[in-house]
Amino acid sequence: MQIIHLTYPVKENLIPSKIVLALGFFDGVHRGHQNLIELAREAASKKHLPLVVMTFDRHPKEVYQNAKVVYIDSLDEKAYKMAQLGVDYLVVIHFNDEFSKLTAQEFVDQIIVRLKADTVVAGFDYTYGPKDVANMKNFPKFAKGRFDIINVPKQTYEGQKIGSTEIRKAVSDGNMELATKLLGSPYVMSGIVGHGLRNGHKLGFPTANLVWSENKVLPKVGVYATRTNIGDKWYDSMTSVGYNVTINEGKRIFIESNLFGFDQEAYGEKMIIKWYKYTRGEIKFADLAGLKKQMAHDEAEIKAYFADK
Repeated sequence: MQIIHLTYPVKENLIPSKIVLALGFFDGVHRGHQNLIELAREAASKKHLPLVVMTFDRHPKEVYQNAKVVYIDSLDEKAYKMAQLGVDYLVVIHFNDEFSKLTAQEFVDQIIVRLKADTVVAGFDYTYGPKDVANMKNFPKFAKGRFDIINVPKQTYEGQKIGSTEIRKAVSDGNMELATKLLGSPYVMSGIVGHGLRNGHKLGFPTANLVWSENKVLPKVGVYATRTNIGDKWYDSMTSVGYNVTINEGKRIFIESNLFGFDQEAYGEKMIIKWYKYTRGEIKFADLAGLKKQMAHDEAEIKAYFADK
């Protein structure tokens, strides 16, 4: 898959042929997004055209509302998922003030048409400007017959609406089972191994401290059954999200994974955590002996959880 970063105005002939274009922000690339991309891929296969997904480098709310947005996926995580789905090109548009001021007609004429779209696939609630005008109902009017449109209806899974908002809430509530159902795979956080306080080493449970993107949605404070990747190898693990209240003053959040069967220095290496199950909240113990006893219990519980999976 090729990634193309664009800043408005868009030059013509970026891709050598007509394309099937899937539109959306695609945060999480969840089951609903996967269904939309599959429909686009089917259309691309029938027409022997490349499949192109277009997204933005940040959520429009950051520009329109000057809002702080937390994300399910970093751009790298999103790109990885797109490649797994068979996307040929991922077009990432820099969403800046100038781009935000395009009218609905200008968006169609200067973006979609210049990308040589033969077919455009988008969800029922996709907007490309003010939602009372730039919506899917009015899309054919702006298209003027220059490309086909596939309007994908609302997606649900086991009666639950599939949406990025619902997934963010599930993650922040610690409901990783629901997040996994809606995403189609466990929630992922990635970054590098950073320097922590080495308290886990003192307790006999050495941990890798994740340095992550600050605008990622954070799981609820507590302990989780996870799988962690360091050095291109996956390990069952227990991961703590918390303030280390037994040892520290509790001013900063740490994400620390104890990887079962791993005890190496890995500072600066890439680290990926998949989140499976919330097991308990953060507890302040009277002493380190109490904390160590609880961690041994956590390890046994999480090992049993993965043995059953």
